[in-house]
Amino acid sequence: MMQKKSLVSMMDPNIVSGVGRVFALLLICLAMGFASPVFFTARNISLIVTNASIMAILGVGLTITIITCGPDLSVGSILTITAVVAVILVKANVHFLIAFGIALCMGTALGFLNGILVTKVGLPPFISTYGLQWALFGFAYVILKGYVIYNFDADFRFIGNGYLIGPISMPIVVMVIVVFLGWFILRKTTIGRMFYATGANRDAARMSGIDTGKAILLAFSISGFLSALAGIVLVARINACQADIGKNLLLPSLATVYMGGTRATGGQGGVFGTLVGAVIMTVVENGMNLLGVPSVWRNAIIGTLIILTVLANIAVSKQLEKAGSKM
Repeated sequence: MMQKKSLVSMMDPNIVSGVGRVFALLLICLAMGFASPVFFTARNISLIVTNASIMAILGVGLTITIITCGPDLSVGSILTITAVVAVILVKANVHFLIAFGIALCMGTALGFLNGILVTKVGLPPFISTYGLQWALFGFAYVILKGYVIYNFDADFRFIGNGYLIGPISMPIVVMVIVVFLGWFILRKTTIGRMFYATGANRDAARMSGIDTGKAILLAFSISGFLSALAGIVLVARINACQADIGKNLLLPSLATVYMGGTRATGGQGGVFGTLVGAVIMTVVENGMNLLGVPSVWRNAIIGTLIILTVLANIAVSKQLEKAGSKM
């Protein structure tokens, strides 16, 4: 006798978990709105999404590398060194578009170097990216010698502080473009299928004819490019650059990816979940600012939220597997 299929068992697991994350975001927003009347103002909503843009841009690159082979721990340092190079060039009267182009090429090259260390040298992604992280931060300190470079011209600052229309800031525009392109690459191209196959089972992917080395090189190159792009947006937004500007961005960026449902072991995930994770992180931080939560409690609250979100993702996955096995 055929068993009736439950609604849950017939749904795509990614859709179910995605809906769950959006629902969690809505609940958090409602709670913050009740706690602070300022939360739902147009200005504050625009500020939240703008602030989430840096995490989301970095998160898209991290999502791709985690899906393919593992986390890129050098994103904060690539962001820093490329931002340092860009602002030095601008201060030397190089046109800002040329400076941006050089920074983006440099970020891509550094990401490619990570890929070479993994595919050709044979280093684990954790070791290669962790080592490069500290090397690049060291170079940034040597170059700037402790100085802060600030006060850029209006054209430079537009990408971080300008508005396209109404409350839609340029960082939001950049974020939307990056998320869309990330989704398109992962879901609609052969390259995206290479990423997922390589992350799910590298040996099986290789035996089926997939060039896994190429997939890893591309994944890290994309991550390096997006790290540089995030650096440009960040320094343009805060109108300053220093040698440790990206030092505290790695863990929040990783958190947005894992909160977004990307599997730590690879082969599964998506950029829309990462976008939701970035907004959740920013909403919580914004709410704590509005409510005057002491800084000593903020890391504890965010850390607890990350753990609860990951546990919820695991629970949903188990329920879906259980429902699928009964079909």
